[in-house]
Amino acid sequence: MADYTKYVDVFHGTGEIELPEPEGAAASWHAIKGLCGNTSPGAVLPFGKYSAAPYSGGYSSGYGVNRMNCGGPVGRLGDAMRLRGFSHFHNSGTGATNIYYNYAVVKPFYGEAEKDYGVENETGEPGYYSAVLAESGVLCELTVQKNCSMHRYTFDRPGGAVSVDFLNDGLYADEMRLRGKAEELCVKCVSEREIAASVKLQGIVLFFDVFFDGKGSLDGENVFRMSAPGAVTVSVSVSAESALAAKEELDGADRDFDRVRLEAKNTWNEALGKISAECEDENELRIFYSNLYHTFTKPCDWGKGGFLWKGSPFVVDIVTMWDIYKTQLPLVFSLFPEVSAHIVEMITRLGLERQRLPHSLMLSSDLNMEAKQARALGEHSLYDAWKRGVRADWNAALDAVMADVGRPDFADYTERGECARTTHMLDMAEGCAAAAELARGIGRTAEAGRLESLSGGWRKAFNGETGLLWADREYYEGNHWNYSFRLLRNMDERIAMCGGRKGFLELLDRFFGFSHPEDVSARFEGFNNETDMETPYAYHFAGEYDRMCEVLDLGDRFAFRDSRGGAGPGAIPGNNDSGGLSSCYIWNCIGLFPVSGQDLMLAGRPKFSRLTMQLANGKTLVIEKHGSGAVPERVLFNGAELEKRRIGAAQMMGGGKIVFEMKKQEADG
Repeated sequence: MADYTKYVDVFHGTGEIELPEPEGAAASWHAIKGLCGNTSPGAVLPFGKYSAAPYSGGYSSGYGVNRMNCGGPVGRLGDAMRLRGFSHFHNSGTGATNIYYNYAVVKPFYGEAEKDYGVENETGEPGYYSAVLAESGVLCELTVQKNCSMHRYTFDRPGGAVSVDFLNDGLYADEMRLRGKAEELCVKCVSEREIAASVKLQGIVLFFDVFFDGKGSLDGENVFRMSAPGAVTVSVSVSAESALAAKEELDGADRDFDRVRLEAKNTWNEALGKISAECEDENELRIFYSNLYHTFTKPCDWGKGGFLWKGSPFVVDIVTMWDIYKTQLPLVFSLFPEVSAHIVEMITRLGLERQRLPHSLMLSSDLNMEAKQARALGEHSLYDAWKRGVRADWNAALDAVMADVGRPDFADYTERGECARTTHMLDMAEGCAAAAELARGIGRTAEAGRLESLSGGWRKAFNGETGLLWADREYYEGNHWNYSFRLLRNMDERIAMCGGRKGFLELLDRFFGFSHPEDVSARFEGFNNETDMETPYAYHFAGEYDRMCEVLDLGDRFAFRDSRGGAGPGAIPGNNDSGGLSSCYIWNCIGLFPVSGQDLMLAGRPKFSRLTMQLANGKTLVIEKHGSGAVPERVLFNGAELEKRRIGAAQMMGGGKIVFEMKKQEADG
């Protein structure tokens, strides 16, 4: 097996970065968020239930020195990171979700526990993290397996101890933390080396089982004291079902730390190897595979045990659906059959049992978090999975869709045809159109007709005089410009609203800064925010491929780069949002971009000379770039030229070869 993990920097996107000085149109792009991916370097498996990571309380994953930032300069907790211990379950790249986990903080120490520790010799690879605590010299190592997370602490002198804080919930500040109440915590010593605990966090009772494998014994309920210098391994399992289920997880786990670490690396190589990119520049491979790694850390597959039901797949940390539905989930559906089937089954069951499809699903009893951000995104994702051949009960999925569309809080659109937010009108219209196609595809014509009747509401969202969305409506993280270039089913009609192709291109050029660079009200956010991820491809529908490729190239040069001067972690130019932004970069490199809710992949420009995708159905898709030009002259699929440089998602899943014949440049001779 090829070693793709050697290209992964697990610290990629973990801290604030200073991007290269932008040039051309990119100089006018306006980033609204801090230039930090908010990722964590902790140990995790692809879509794994468990994560173990260094915990400083930093925003937003629990790692680093960043304070909460939703725009402007990024504040710092201090000049250097101070660790409070090593925690479990973490957001990946999110912004202010109000729920940040970092449960069961494990802390190694001598004598009495210090409040926090400096860090030395941080290293890591996929599935493994290591550091030395500066004040104590304790070597700290973390890894994970399917059934539990594992810690190994090496003490070089007598007096070592390890504690577990089951009440920790959140980050560095009181407003970002929720301390559990003492009466909600129950801890008992199962043996001199094992603790069982239950605690209610975010409305969910979690059951932990912790086993200490080393020379020593428990001192009270949550401290293990070493009887001699050496290493102690701490295994932590959790269940949302029962204490018995947590213990079964732990009892079924491998207790050999080094073997688990190696298996984690092998698992990551298998996942990363789903896409094999050929490039002589190892730095480009590092940026590519580091982004691919952060694309595959979420969502988390808990198997058949969750807090909403037992016995069927439960997938959580679909934290910001409005990010991942565009880019990350289509990539997962294209590559991973098992987790894709689990995601679809979870979405379906949630719709059937709770009469709503997920918008943001975390380890929380609140199933209506961030409800204002968007709507009907589950409809988009179910369609995307269906077109990619994901195994599912599609009749049940459509029943779940109909329940979601019929929600009372969607009546403004379904009964009156208009929402307070124009973006919700686009969401609902496109979601209903996608679901209608699904309904017809499985022979449910009555439901298809109902959904089709709801699919035209997008037209009311636009001001016919400006060709843009209505300016006087409420928008999330942007304004009417940022959302006006969504990729709709009826793009020809959408372009006609601008007076035709010429007017549409004038608006696009203004938005991307090719004209009127002084107009800060109309500005692309530079791949800093999810609102803009697909907007470069709006040029595709106007046949302006050169300009589209220019925007993609500017993003590659000035957004997804290393920090200026090579200092600091590699760049994810905004909140990575559970892999939404990193997967956008991956698609841009592949040379195909998915239009969520449509059977449509848009040809862009590939980054690598050859790239191979191992598809979820066992077939292979090869993408080759011929020539050194920046813009494709022709795009061929299995030898035939692609009309309008587009291919269906279902057609893509059939495998084969896509060849991009690039326009010749002077350097080509």
